[in-house]
Amino acid sequence: MVLLVPDDIPAGQNVTEGNVEEMRALYKDWDPRIPKLLSLCESVYKWRLCIRPGLEQWSHPSGAFILLGDAVHATLPYLASGAGMSLEDGAVLGELFARQKGPFSPRRKKQLLDIYQKIRAERTETIVERGNTQQYLYHLHDGLEQEERDRVTRAGEPGDALAWKDRGFAPFLLGWRCEEEVDRLWKEEREDGGKVQSRLEYCDFLPVSV
Repeated sequence: MVLLVPDDIPAGQNVTEGNVEEMRALYKDWDPRIPKLLSLCESVYKWRLCIRPGLEQWSHPSGAFILLGDAVHATLPYLASGAGMSLEDGAVLGELFARQKGPFSPRRKKQLLDIYQKIRAERTETIVERGNTQQYLYHLHDGLEQEERDRVTRAGEPGDALAWKDRGFAPFLLGWRCEEEVDRLWKEEREDGGKVQSRLEYCDFLPVSV
């Protein structure tokens, strides 16, 4: 169980042992089911959430290795999308390397990894930024901003604090198709003008080694 509250962890620490009674006190006036659930907790830890800038380059110049997931685009947990972004990363790498026929030259490996970053970087940056926005929206104190947030949510307008029903964002978050993006970039990044396949190839399991 994860509870999100303002940070009071001492400087220089990211994880520290918490106090169960302090935790329960923070939620004592919530829906009665919440305090009842928290009464069953025997121990708790505090874990600082950090915002980390993304990296400009995701792969080594040699093409020997590539970063993916939280290693390159760490996100706050407010969209529950960190694991999903990692799976998308892996799916894109699988699509790219499945298309390569014949041996891999170091140059070709680096080309494929650059395509991978081009496909993924803008999308993951947008999702990280939206996660940061969700933190702000979820922790508004009572007042005019909170009232406007709630009005937008009730009306179902773009900018809905419930991102999964935000008509301006949910299709982007949940409806993205990695194979379509790979298909588009693959055609743009032909190697030496060679003919490439426009249709995707699928396999049950694809071990990827770069």
